[in-house]
Amino acid sequence: MARPTKFAHIVYRTRRFDEMVAWYEDVFEAKVRYRNPVLAFLTYDEEHHRFAFLNLAALDPDGSDAPSGGTGVDHVAYTYAYLGDLMHTYA
Repeated sequence: MARPTKFAHIVYRTRRFDEMVAWYEDVFEAKVRYRNPVLAFLTYDEEHHRFAFLNLAALDPDGSDAPSGGTGVDHVAYTYAYLGDLMHTYA
């Protein structure tokens, strides 16, 4: 099995959008690369984003999409050195 070469990014669904963006800016010294009322991309290095946040208060104000209000990790992505490594892992 091939291991990823690095962490690529993580995406969170949150109802505490402003607070989470501010916390990641403070703790990771991350910079906002793009932000609108629904979505924010932040990074701490050359990557276009390491963290992304979906503002559920804007997307689903009632919280009716899920029992938890839909909050949580949306997905995590990793980088592989070669496409073949990823395909081997998938197989």
